[in-house]
Amino acid sequence: MWPGRFFWKLFLGIAVLMAVVLISSIRLISGELQTVYLRELTRQLISQAETIAREAHGQFDASHAAALNAIAHRVAALTPELRVTFISINGTVWGDSEADPSHMELHANRAEFIDAIRTGSGESSRWSKTTSRETKYVAIRVGDAANPLGVVRVSMPTRFVAAHEEATRRLVWKIGGVGIAATLVLALGLALVWSAPIRRITETARTLSRGDLSARVRVTGRDELGVMARSLNQMRDHLAAQLQTIDRQRQNLEYLIRTLQEGVIVAGADGRILLINPAAVRLLRLMQNRVNPHPSAAPGDNGSRPRLPADALLGGSIDECVPHAALREMLRPHDPTSSGSDPGSGDLTRARSGREMRLEFEHTGGVEVWSARASHIELAAARVGAGEPAARLVVLTDITELTRTIQMKTDFVANASHELRTPLSAIRASVETLQQLDPVAEPAAVRNFVEVIDRHSTRLVDLVADLLDLSKLESAEAQFPPQQISMREFLDELSSRYSASLKANGLTLSGQCAPDADELFVSPQLLRLVLDNLVDNAIKFTEPGGEIRVTAQRAGGDVGIQVADSGCGIPEDQQPRVFERFYQVQRSRSAHGAAATKVRGTGLGLSIVRHAVAAMQGRVDLWSKVGEGTRVTVTIPHRG
Repeated sequence: MWPGRFFWKLFLGIAVLMAVVLISSIRLISGELQTVYLRELTRQLISQAETIAREAHGQFDASHAAALNAIAHRVAALTPELRVTFISINGTVWGDSEADPSHMELHANRAEFIDAIRTGSGESSRWSKTTSRETKYVAIRVGDAANPLGVVRVSMPTRFVAAHEEATRRLVWKIGGVGIAATLVLALGLALVWSAPIRRITETARTLSRGDLSARVRVTGRDELGVMARSLNQMRDHLAAQLQTIDRQRQNLEYLIRTLQEGVIVAGADGRILLINPAAVRLLRLMQNRVNPHPSAAPGDNGSRPRLPADALLGGSIDECVPHAALREMLRPHDPTSSGSDPGSGDLTRARSGREMRLEFEHTGGVEVWSARASHIELAAARVGAGEPAARLVVLTDITELTRTIQMKTDFVANASHELRTPLSAIRASVETLQQLDPVAEPAAVRNFVEVIDRHSTRLVDLVADLLDLSKLESAEAQFPPQQISMREFLDELSSRYSASLKANGLTLSGQCAPDADELFVSPQLLRLVLDNLVDNAIKFTEPGGEIRVTAQRAGGDVGIQVADSGCGIPEDQQPRVFERFYQVQRSRSAHGAAATKVRGTGLGLSIVRHAVAAMQGRVDLWSKVGEGTRVTVTIPHRG
């Protein structure tokens, strides 16, 4: 069980307090160590300086400068990093272990020199220009105060002090780390011991608040925590006894209502929701109207707001929770036809938020059934018995997909009928005219009508072939087994297959395949459908002298196949619809010149492309600009 906030408050409080005390002690110790090390270094330097001063006392004059310099080098050689300097009373350097005294400046202004002349000894810490490092200086006067001869100065870099200090500090911090770890363990133990009973009581109370009445507190003792635990257990027993009977009665009904795919809403006579299942919340997109009501919002409004669980709407007013006016009328306890419609008419139409909603009703054995059909839901309300109902029941069924499918089929039949009727009418008219013409007397007219028949019969053949392809792509039984193909060979075959059409239209086609995109595991039938339709479209809408390029290359884990042309292009406002069935771009806004006089397509090519690409689990993208051309890119998962 993860500890709660009270545990962390106890733990952090104890740990922080003890850690602050321990860290403060460590910092004080570290600061004192630095003082001790500097004091010890000063003491050692003074001792060495006094020894050197006694040795050089009889030679402390300018005539013995060379001897003093030799002494400085000899002493420094015995003690690494020790620097010895002999300075005269006027600040002239007679000897130095690390520099040429003749090139050194006067030292009369050095702090340690001044203090040594005045008091007998002096010290200072500063940056040395000669050795280029931070240095500790100690100076001892040679001679008495009344007749000083000069100063013996010894120095040593403070980095040695820092090194010793750092080593000791690391040791202190290690000890401190062990202490902090022990502090944390101690704080953890105390927090666990003190917070465990409270945590158990809190967890039990939280479990009970979620409706789990099997939880009990296991706390011993006769203190305040024990009394609280026993009181909580007694409350649990009373609640369990009261709710057991109610839960048994509601279980079956609740299970059935919640598992229904249809939405169910029951409203009481007071206009408040008595029952609503998750399906109703989902179908009606009921938002947080109890907090921020929008009773006049249309279906789908405020879609960005989070939906409430079904239980959260129980007891809410239908005016606040239900944003659909017609549905509110159904759920009200009064008769929704009392506002003016004739109950015997059987039909009522009302406009709401730009949508048409039709209400129908009928009588069946004393049960009044209402239904409202909108663009995406079907509603039904039932009232049992005579007079005002005690409650209203509404059942909702989502018919979005059914309506869309019916409309799609209706549009498809209408478009297909229109597209088939147009060439048939032209063929029929040409045949009737030919029957009245004399082939010998009017050979030019006969040839013209024969060409009309040929052109429209070709269009019929193309249209039927495209319809068959589209039907096969949409069929659930259709199988398009993939196989390993060579994309390079596929492009060569494509160029060969369209060579005659390209020559007749004065166009060139080039195909390029990247080496890593050559092997492709895909259905050759689907890929052929895609490329044939894209190349055929490119030929139709590219003027003589234009170019068509087909390229294949890897794009991450996919293969991108692009068909680009230098044709007339597609206006931007029509590009979102070019993949619809039978939709054709207006020629006055796209094709021009020779491209505008070419054979009209069936309007199914790009729709076939979209379905074939979807069958290959790929995607299709289109880029086009009027006067510059069109690029269609098909991306297929690479499984080569």
